[in-house]
Amino acid sequence: MPAKKKEASLLPDSENVNSFGNRFLRWVTTVGRFVIVFTELIVISAFLSRFWLDRKNSDLSETIRQQKAILASIQDFEKEYNLLQQRLKFVKEFYLNRPTFIPQIKSLMESTPPDIVYQTLNIGTNPKDGKVVANLELEAFKESSIVDFVTNLSVNPNIDSVYVNTISKLPKANNYLIKINLVFNNKPKT
Repeated sequence: MPAKKKEASLLPDSENVNSFGNRFLRWVTTVGRFVIVFTELIVISAFLSRFWLDRKNSDLSETIRQQKAILASIQDFEKEYNLLQQRLKFVKEFYLNRPTFIPQIKSLMESTPPDIVYQTLNIGTNPKDGKVVANLELEAFKESSIVDFVTNLSVNPNIDSVYVNTISKLPKANNYLIKINLVFNNKPKT
């Protein structure tokens, strides 16, 4: 008779089905199957969701690139707009705090003969003493007009002092260029 082969089996013995080892082995194999199936479902769902997440990442990257391009294109406009705002603010502040030189200009007009032409007129306030000063560049065609103008300025009660810087005749021309500095009185007389 042939010899019986011995077999090693992890299955519970049919004789002692309720023993601790047999119950534990049945529980581990049953619960282990559920754990393995559940783990595989998580792995498969993570793998499939990767495609959706990659597509969403690509869409967001494209949106960010478009927004960066828009921001770059309006950056120059924003700089110009900010400069304009600063200029408007300066003009507004200057307008609200502007000094009024109307009496001095009116007094200067009354002293000017008709054949004198103003090239430039710069008028402002001297920060040291607060007096109004003017720098004039004029053009005249007659010497008598220059003499009349300087005389009128000297006798004008609204003008404190007159400084004639230069009087020059242009070569090959019949006109004179005059540069004069004036200092007005603090309180103009009308």
